[in-house]
Amino acid sequence: MDELKAQLEELRRKLALLEESVDPVDEVMLSIKERLRKKLSDGQLPELDEEKAAKTLKALANPDRIRILKMLSKRPMGFKEIKEALGVESPTVSHHLKLLLKTRMVRKGDKYEISPDGRLFLRLLEIITALEEVEE
Repeated sequence: MDELKAQLEELRRKLALLEESVDPVDEVMLSIKERLRKKLSDGQLPELDEEKAAKTLKALANPDRIRILKMLSKRPMGFKEIKEALGVESPTVSHHLKLLLKTRMVRKGDKYEISPDGRLFLRLLEIITALEEVEE
């Protein structure tokens, strides 16, 4: 039994080292590939719905909403915690959370937490902004 525990601990250690060495871009691509495989029955991406894509991007194109995603990527938070961290009024926080819930970037249980879609979106933003400064 002790030998099995030692082997399990060794496997955990190796897995942790492997996870640390995964390139962030590869991590995102692997996540996308796995999620697409689950969603696509015929192996084809559906045609891009420009309206839906624009609404999603517009809903997320706000620094406070991105801050909320960043905060929730660290840990689930309650409404009051989010409000205090942002330093804005309750109606503003409600509006931000409503849009993040609608776009499925955040989900709500006892507290608000980032969804897998939100985590992926945040990671893509990090990669895009690391590649180049965006000018208006």
